[in-house]
Formats: sequence, structure tokens, C-alpha cells
Amino acid sequence: MNCGDNREEVIAKGRRIAPSTQMATARQASELRRWADLTVIHGAFQGQMPEALPAGSGLKDVAELCRRDYAARPGRDWNDVRDQLLLIGIEWDLTRDRLDQQSQTCLRAIAQFLR
Repeated sequence: MNCGDNREEVIAKGRRIAPSTQMATARQASELRRWADLTVIHGAFQGQMPEALPAGSGLKDVAELCRRDYAARPGRDWNDVRDQLLLIGIEWDLTRDRLDQQSQTCLRAIAQFLR
């Protein structure tokens, strides 16, 4: 008799299949880094530009996010900021002008700027 427990599947009268004990699949380190960088970037979008959608954002939105982030933390070394912004501009692929389509190197540069 099934008393509302839907976790097991009945295969024959009186027999049940045990609940799945599979664990999550292991991910590659590069994929985990990409997710970590995207988490930092999405968090910055939520904090600085809540009206923008991070995944569909282009270079213009990312530049505005970086500008707002720099304005919020003005004590940073201008030479480091300039170098980081130049690296983001160099790594950004204009043929795929969406944040979620950028390379791992580009996402890493943006995340390092925002940290």
C-alpha cells in the first residue's frame, strides 16, 4: 500500500525500486571556475544594476557595470584599473556580444576587476 510516498516506484505487487542514490557528476575545474566567475559578475549586476539581465548583457552593459564598481570603490590604483579595463576590452569577442558567450579568459578578467 502506498501511503503518499512517491519516492519509490512500484514494479510489481509488493515490490519496489529503491530511491536513486546517484550523486552529482564531477565537473571540470575550468567549468567550475567559469561558474564562479559568472557568479561574481551576476552578483555585481544585482548589486549595481538590478534592472539589467546579466546573461544577455553586452560590452556596453559590462562597461557601465565596471564604471559603477570603480565609482563605488575610488581608492583603487588607477594604473591597475586601467590595465584591467584594457584587458577586458581586448578579450571581449565583439562577434558574440553577450556576456554568457564570452571566453573563460574574458570572464576571469571581468570577475577580477569586480572583486
